[in-house]
Amino acid sequence: MLLSRRQTLLGSLALGTVAGTSPAWAAFPDRPIRIVVPFAPGGSYDTTGRLLAEGAAPLLGQPVVVDNRPGAGGVVGAASVARAPADGYTLLLGGLTAQILVQGANASLPFDPMSDFVPVALVAKVPLILVAAKNMNVRSVAELVQAVKAKPGTYDFSSAGTGTSGHIAAQHFANVTGLEVTHVPYRGSAAGLADLLAGRIAFLVDTPSVIGEHIRSGAISGLAVMSDARIPTLPEVPTMKEAGFASVNNLEPWQAIVAPRGTPTEVVARLNAAVNDVTARPEVRARFAAIDLTPMSGSPDQVARFFSEENERWVPIVRAMDMRAG
Repeated sequence: MLLSRRQTLLGSLALGTVAGTSPAWAAFPDRPIRIVVPFAPGGSYDTTGRLLAEGAAPLLGQPVVVDNRPGAGGVVGAASVARAPADGYTLLLGGLTAQILVQGANASLPFDPMSDFVPVALVAKVPLILVAAKNMNVRSVAELVQAVKAKPGTYDFSSAGTGTSGHIAAQHFANVTGLEVTHVPYRGSAAGLADLLAGRIAFLVDTPSVIGEHIRSGAISGLAVMSDARIPTLPEVPTMKEAGFASVNNLEPWQAIVAPRGTPTEVVARLNAAVNDVTARPEVRARFAAIDLTPMSGSPDQVARFFSEENERWVPIVRAMDMRAG
């Protein structure tokens, strides 16, 4: 959801008016701010987190640091933020995976993904790409489906963790196409990619920032983009719809900044304005475009409504897959 500049400014100005009435938080921030990235370094979340930290620090007048806390498909990092003081100094770079998908992929969680966090700001949409190992000798989605169906139960697919967007998208693809495959979760994208490059994993779904260079080099086969349109950095890779699998199209995760429940409205407003300022900058948008991210924006209230809509859309889908981690 890309919100208009006018909507964003109206939301920020309304909250900013409230912020000006509370002297207790007028000095925020007066010490460094930490953005917890619930995934390992090197992925799209890590890249986004560092861009936000770099851009927001001068605006907030304090250092903004990235703290990678991978594990359990984003649960470890998200749980650490849910337990943090509600003062605006510990934030989570969450989104579709950490706030929505984990609800359907886990039988129990140490936090409530919706009620234990306050939405702060939308950041970006992230495209996903289906890729296959070189030794699968396939050049299209149809060829991959044919190869896997020829040897049911033989092949594995990997992800950055149970409940991540890559896991959900790949499992959805397997379910829709009737593939008998085994999911192998890793602690982040790098390990799974290494096994794909070595030919030990048949296929996976991940972001351009993780797998793009390997597609371009020919080390792995880029089969389809799970978005409505092809992406600029890999124009030769068709969409799932173009590949003949329209029911697996439009699977596009998004990223957002959230804070612990109870964080003061004034603090949320200040952080929201800073994030929106960063993602609106031409140089940041250019860096986003280089890794195929689409900037998003909106007021905290608009972000909250978006979360609710995505929750209603995705949780039933994931729960119907019956792939909870435990």
